[in-house]
Amino acid sequence: MNSDQLNLLEYAGANRHLPLILSPRPPFAPEPPTREKDILPADGNVPAPKPPRREGATCTVLVLESNYRLTGAVLFCLSRQKNIRVHLVSRNAASPYRFSHYIRQWHYCAPGQSDAEFIACMRQVAAATQAEVLLPIDVAGMRFTIAHQPELASFLRVLPLPESEAYEIATDKSKLGAFMQQRGIPAPDTILDVRRNLAAQLDTIEFPVLLKPVDGIGGGGIELFHNRTALLKAVAALPADSNYIIQNCIEGYDIDCNVLYQSGKLVAYSIQKGVLPAASAYAPTEAIEFVRNEAVLEVVNWVMTALRWNGVAHLDLRYDARTRQMKVIEINTRFWLTVVGSAVRAQVNFPVLACRAALGQSLPLPSFALGRYIPFPNYVRYKLFGSGANKIPFTLRDTTLAGMLGDPLPKLYEFFTTD
Repeated sequence: MNSDQLNLLEYAGANRHLPLILSPRPPFAPEPPTREKDILPADGNVPAPKPPRREGATCTVLVLESNYRLTGAVLFCLSRQKNIRVHLVSRNAASPYRFSHYIRQWHYCAPGQSDAEFIACMRQVAAATQAEVLLPIDVAGMRFTIAHQPELASFLRVLPLPESEAYEIATDKSKLGAFMQQRGIPAPDTILDVRRNLAAQLDTIEFPVLLKPVDGIGGGGIELFHNRTALLKAVAALPADSNYIIQNCIEGYDIDCNVLYQSGKLVAYSIQKGVLPAASAYAPTEAIEFVRNEAVLEVVNWVMTALRWNGVAHLDLRYDARTRQMKVIEINTRFWLTVVGSAVRAQVNFPVLACRAALGQSLPLPSFALGRYIPFPNYVRYKLFGSGANKIPFTLRDTTLAGMLGDPLPKLYEFFTTD
């Protein structure tokens, strides 16, 4: 079995029966109205907050589809809650999740629609399914929902979301760096404008340094430099329309924090640390362990309180061995792939808790369980090829293998249709 085949199994879910044929769920694809009066509330005002929903009652959630892996991770988490019914709103006519057993129905809205038309399409889907909660899961979905929250809130409850300005600061590495510098929040030394007097600015930063794209994901595009000459040459060769920052390379270790804030209050979190080397430099770790660390929680609460945060986020931090400080590296302002690990091992199901927050329900006190999590493909590779006296004794309980057959058809479709 090769690594591509193993990756089919990574985000499988709860026990379901495997169907005999591969047939997509029929889409609900209404012809959306385009008139503005069909989009906005009748009186043009933002609707009053809806009363809390009774806990334990069945809830129908509209999930805005994202990329393949993130969508699979969130659908897996939602599938673990028996009283949640999921409908998926997609703008991808070839979505693998047409075949998903984690959803009640797949709903298609054409990708070329205007925002007003897309909202109207979602309004019709919500009416047809009696949906109550809208759950965006990636940056594009969060931005859309924040921008159109009054219109969307007229027919759906929306998970907690920050103000637009705070969201854009947290999402942009350059803006976040400036924000933290202004407030003295522990962070790497950062050069925000690499095209203005860079030679002089380099006098204020200690080498080695990292050159990072502001919009980089998963460590992509990051380069390490040990001297000024090579760095200046690399910056001079950057495309004119690109946006980069420079940060000092901190000696220490990475540690991350997952959070859900509601009205500026931390209501759920988990802290995770990598326990296996990444597949490549600056890429995410191959496996994680959930740990306690009050220093992490302190600096996370510092930056998120300063942002007046509302909603979910995944913060990358690094312990600086020289200054003995936890420093915030960046914030992922969306759901994250290891949200599966939080649900399975830390017993904090962030997508479900976000839905409960949207419904106005009480949430449990912030707490999480300790344990390790390793995606099943990584587990198999480590079992077969890992070596050394300190080999970590992962078990199947640390993976999602128990639900491997829960939702295989999207994975099979993706495998056989992707080049």
